[in-house]
Amino acid sequence: MPKHFLNIPLVYNYGIKWTRYIPRYLSYLIAQSIAGLSYFFYRIAAKNVKQNLRKALPHLSEKEISGLALRAFRNYSKYLVDYGRFTHLDKNAVIEKIISFDGEENLHAALRMNKGVILLTAHLGNWELGGIFFGSYGLKMNVVTITDADMEIDYMRRRYREKHDVKTIGLGSPFSTIEILKALENGEVVAMLIDRYHEGPDNMTVDFFSRPAKFPQGPFILSRLSGAPLIVAFVVREGDGYKGIIEKPLLIADEKQEYEALKRTVRILEKYIIMYPDQWYNFRPI
Repeated sequence: MPKHFLNIPLVYNYGIKWTRYIPRYLSYLIAQSIAGLSYFFYRIAAKNVKQNLRKALPHLSEKEISGLALRAFRNYSKYLVDYGRFTHLDKNAVIEKIISFDGEENLHAALRMNKGVILLTAHLGNWELGGIFFGSYGLKMNVVTITDADMEIDYMRRRYREKHDVKTIGLGSPFSTIEILKALENGEVVAMLIDRYHEGPDNMTVDFFSRPAKFPQGPFILSRLSGAPLIVAFVVREGDGYKGIIEKPLLIADEKQEYEALKRTVRILEKYIIMYPDQWYNFRPI
């Protein structure tokens, strides 16, 4: 699949630099203009976004779907602007951008179990900001990711996280599972994106917007083995700021509960994707 125009090293490198000096409103204006061009020229990504939105919102007309897809491209460009701006801010200044928080008690409930926390999220809102936000509670954050095909972008993302004390654990390494289990034993938070499946030996199939879809089984196996609770959480744009959302923790005692926990997780994903469809930045077909 061709690389998204907004997801190339040149855009990341220069974008992160110039957002430091240009007023936010002007940065957004420039970025959204570029996003409009990207939506027009990058047909594969636009087609995939519209296809995903049709599955999530089948009652909408083609005109409404196209409008949502264009807004998703534009919102994604704003996400990248914020990504660049936040790189130059300290942790407290970044946290101030979260203007409200739903479900704080759910985070505390998970932490009281003293087993670490497995945090599941999606390409919804600003997932990178989420790592910084949870770290503000004094938690040691670990983000589990697939290594980007472009090593330069992968390096920039890791450097961004490290600046805010967020560790990156790359999947594919024979030691990644050991790193994750060790982090949970130390009472740390391990965050994973779950709405984009990558081929592997461990997966489960469940209906996602009324169609069968594969999801990684790994987080649910890890929860069962470690005793760590699962929480589903998001950081979504609200006006000029962001809102943190944390759902109630899930516990997995045996293998039979893994599938039920996945189904509940997927229902939560569907709920928030429907609430914020123009912030769902999944440029691949589900």
